[in-house]
Amino acid sequence: MANEADTPTPDYLTGQFLIAETELQDPNFFRTVVLLIQHNADGAFGLVINRESEVTVGDVIDETETSPIASLPVFVGGPVQQNYVFSLHSGIPSRYRSEYCEEVSAGVFFEPSFQHVLDYARSEDYRDPPDGAVPTIRVFAGYSGWGTGQLEHELEQDAWFIHPAQAEIVFDEDAHNGWKAALSKKGSFYRIVAETGYNPSMN
Repeated sequence: MANEADTPTPDYLTGQFLIAETELQDPNFFRTVVLLIQHNADGAFGLVINRESEVTVGDVIDETETSPIASLPVFVGGPVQQNYVFSLHSGIPSRYRSEYCEEVSAGVFFEPSFQHVLDYARSEDYRDPPDGAVPTIRVFAGYSGWGTGQLEHELEQDAWFIHPAQAEIVFDEDAHNGWKAALSKKGSFYRIVAETGYNPSMN
C-alpha cells in the first residue's frame, strides 16, 4: 500500500499532502505535491505547491505592476481554470483576510480572494509590519480538482502517498525540492524512494 501500515488514512484528506507516486506519469502531476484545501463526499480541491513558474505576479496581473508582490513567482496550482488566481500565506493580519480565508493546516492559510492579498501588500502593515516579520505569500494560477469518487479511485490505485501538510514545505524557498522534502518526511523507507525515484515495494 502507498501509506504507512501504522497510520490510518482519514476518510477525508483536507489539510493533507498528496505526494505523487513514482509511477504517476501524468505530466500535470509528475513529481508533484498537492495540498488538499478541501475534500468531501462531492470531490476534492487542492493546489500543487512545488511547481514554480518563471512568470511573476506582475507579468500576469496588470494592477500589481507597482505592488511590492509584483516580483513574486506564480505557481501552477493545477491544470484546471488556470486563469483563476489563488493564494496561500503564512498568516496575514486577520483584518485583511476575506470571510472565506481558512487555515487548512497549521500556519498555512488558503485565501481564495486575491484582492485581499493585494490590499494587504499595499498597506502600511506590509511595509512596516508591527512584529517585524512579513508573512510568506504564494500565488497560484489554476487548481487541481477531482469529482465525486475520483480521488478515492486514484488512492485505491496507489497513485499518491499521503502525509499531513507542513508549512515548512509549503513555503520552502526551494519549491522545486518539494517532492523529495515531503516524501522524506514520511520516514526512512520513503527517503530512499525520494532519493532514487524508485519504489522497491513494486517488485
